[in-house]
Amino acid sequence: MRTLIFTAHHQLQQSAAALATACHAARRGYRTLLASSGPGHLIGHLLHQSLGARPLELEPNLAAMEIHPHEEVARRWEQVRPSLRSGLVARLRDLGPDELPAFPGIDAVAAMLVAERARQSGRFDLLILDGPAPDALIRALTLPDVLRWAVRLIFGLDRGPGKSRASQEQAMIPAAILAPSATAPLQELRIELETQRARLETESGARVRMVVLPPELRLPPLRSALTAFGLYGMASDEVIVNGSPDQVDDESRHDFSHETSRARPLLRIGQLDLTPTDRDSWALRGAALYRDGDIFATEPPRPQSSERDMRLLIPFLDPKALDIAVASEEVVVQLGQMRRHVLLPGLVDGGRLRARVEGEQLRLWVE
Repeated sequence: MRTLIFTAHHQLQQSAAALATACHAARRGYRTLLASSGPGHLIGHLLHQSLGARPLELEPNLAAMEIHPHEEVARRWEQVRPSLRSGLVARLRDLGPDELPAFPGIDAVAAMLVAERARQSGRFDLLILDGPAPDALIRALTLPDVLRWAVRLIFGLDRGPGKSRASQEQAMIPAAILAPSATAPLQELRIELETQRARLETESGARVRMVVLPPELRLPPLRSALTAFGLYGMASDEVIVNGSPDQVDDESRHDFSHETSRARPLLRIGQLDLTPTDRDSWALRGAALYRDGDIFATEPPRPQSSERDMRLLIPFLDPKALDIAVASEEVVVQLGQMRRHVLLPGLVDGGRLRARVEGEQLRLWVE
């Protein structure tokens, strides 16, 4: 199953592009699930259709639903609670689903839970997510790093079941004095978050498509978001511009060209009608947007990575804003105001970190 994530700073533009793409994909034979991650849930309004938290079959090859983040996370919490049997974490069993916080990035986490359930069902070839917004998506990508930092700081736990000497010496409550059952659920939660993020990475076939108006092509938020997605290993294959070709200047066309950089998404320019209508009309709008072709006409490059050698394609990468360091056996990559913690197993064994920037590709490896 492939995943397309539509995101924008204007939800109506985003929802319309996602809906047109889904209807067009379904007519071309893809078994498609269109899921709105909210919070506005405009898909139903644009279709004159009432949608709920379960996939509703609208026509052959097309189903749609609305994702309710708190309900999705609460459902997962009910599955996790029975494993909290002893130790400090046993007290967490008393927390009911209604007491769970609305943390930043919850929309994206809920969307990934829905994506995994859709993948396991085997019913769909394509999942199209309407949202979340760029900022919420980026926050969700940072959650595994935040949790790993907290678990290491408090209990001295590192990756997998292992414990490094440095982390144990600095831990507030060393895991060595606790029963394994007390910390295992925290490790499992950390691993699950990292697994969810991996499903968004380039190798998984997931792609992000930002939807913008022509003037936004020259503004910093678009480029900053694309840079952040690349830093976290996500592929952005297209930027959909809702406008006419004469509204896009030559400089923007040059900036979003594979001749300029293979790391950058291509521009897809088309005037998209945003008024509510029926599925047939939305399918026609999608056909016009994609010129009646395949929605996967462009294939983003996929750099070859391994456990000891990570390669990231980062659009608009500025080497002067890049800072790389090693802290607590992790590689800390800071790019302006963004930061990612990378695990390269060879560092634990005493290997030496190497880094190189080649155009807009960042390579990290251990010798």
